[in-house]
Amino acid sequence: MGLGPTAGRTMGTASIPKFSRSLFDDERGQTTVEYILILTVTIVAVMAVVRIIMRLTDRGMLKLGSQLEKDLKTGRIPVNVWRDN
Repeated sequence: MGLGPTAGRTMGTASIPKFSRSLFDDERGQTTVEYILILTVTIVAVMAVVRIIMRLTDRGMLKLGSQLEKDLKTGRIPVNVWRDN
C-alpha cells in the first residue's frame, strides 16, 4: 500500500486497520528516535547539574565577597576565615 497522492482518496474503512497496523509494525527510524530521546535526557541532566553547580558557586562567591568586604572595612582578618561554618 503506497502513501502517494491518491492514498487518501482510495483508502476505505476496511484499509484503515491495515494502515494503522503498518504504522506500528514499521521500525524504520526507531533507533534514531531512541538516540534523540537519550540525548534529550542527557542534556536535561547536564543542565540540572550545571544549574546546581552554578548555584553553589554563586553562594560561595557571595560569602567570600561579603567576608572580604567586612575584612577590608575592619582592617583585620578573623581566625576562622578559612573554616567552613
